[in-house]
Amino acid sequence: MSAKWRRWLVAAGLLFSLPMVGAAQAKTTLVMWHNHPEWKDRVEAILQKFEAAHPDIAIDLQEISGPDYTPRINTALAAGEGPDLLAVNPGPEMRAAADAGYLVDLTSLLDTSSLTQSGLDASKIDGKVYGVPVLGAYTVGLYYNREIFAKNGLKPPTTAAELFAIAKDLKAKGITPMIAPSQDGTIPAFLYMLAASSILQADGLEAVRHGTRKLTDPDVLKAAYFLRDLYPYFQEGALGTPYVEGKALFALGKGAMMEGGSADYAGFTQTNPAIDLGVVPFPALDGGKPSTVTGMERVFGINKDSKHVDDAVTFLKWMLTKEPAQMVVDTITLTTTKGVVPSNNHAMQEMIEASRVNDVRVWYEFPETGNVFAAVGANAQQLFLGEMSPEDFAKALQAVVDPKAK
Repeated sequence: MSAKWRRWLVAAGLLFSLPMVGAAQAKTTLVMWHNHPEWKDRVEAILQKFEAAHPDIAIDLQEISGPDYTPRINTALAAGEGPDLLAVNPGPEMRAAADAGYLVDLTSLLDTSSLTQSGLDASKIDGKVYGVPVLGAYTVGLYYNREIFAKNGLKPPTTAAELFAIAKDLKAKGITPMIAPSQDGTIPAFLYMLAASSILQADGLEAVRHGTRKLTDPDVLKAAYFLRDLYPYFQEGALGTPYVEGKALFALGKGAMMEGGSADYAGFTQTNPAIDLGVVPFPALDGGKPSTVTGMERVFGINKDSKHVDDAVTFLKWMLTKEPAQMVVDTITLTTTKGVVPSNNHAMQEMIEASRVNDVRVWYEFPETGNVFAAVGANAQQLFLGEMSPEDFAKALQAVVDPKAK
């Protein structure tokens, strides 16, 4: 608009009706769904950094508890009412979302070269990128309360025999040996996966996936017996204890040990900043090795129905840089960004060390073994209550292994 024309409009009192060149644009708000309410303050600190660098974009973070997240997001997407940015599990869940047309193909929109190989693998379905693990990965091992162990002259266990000896000693003293909330089956499923991974290791899991080994094999059957025999050392009322409540019990020092992941540490310290925890690999079963399992936190994709795809891509691009990755590893969990290590977080450092012994990828990220996790949860209470034998339990798990799945 020329200066002369502008002066004429001003004189005529008409300029107010035209948009001003350089006028402030409305801020875009991206709705982001995630499944870790206990992380909210720490994730929002990262989002504030993004918003400071991109003042025209705001992120509306909505944290939904883990058990409620998947049904909520599935319902919302089916109704065309999902958020702009959504978290999905890598593997079969992300494939289903991509096949249903819910996710934007990000292959040509994002530079994923900063990701570790495992992070990159988790981002792809059939070679195309549909989501990125910008809030990291997790490794699962055994947390122990250092104060309880020190007061009772105990060292963290390296074998199942040592674990049971410690549990028996603590229980005799009136101390809960193991916090294991079992209402939704998540913790029993991880306990089984860790025990079986001790025997199978990475090569053995690969054999299970391809049908050349079975969960009913005599050596792998030890994992089912281990899970059954560990139950008496769970906290009172474990079968009715929700996952979130169990984590709070452990953080408050109500038990000596808990299976847990690097991602759980933020929740423990939020509940009790003074908690003093150590981390070791999960104890080895007879004939196996101490084990950890590692997987991705839910990867973030963009809803294909979003009206703000370009802004959502801007956000994911920023999240793939080193500044947010450093905040993730220092305050939340392990990162999937190359060259980023914990600054001063002993739990993350111990978990990384634990994973060097015998680390196996989480089973539910593979289509062939993706249903085993749910099968443990569906049958664990019967195993614990003596209504199902370890042999039948193992058969139920093997029944859902599908070597032909994709």
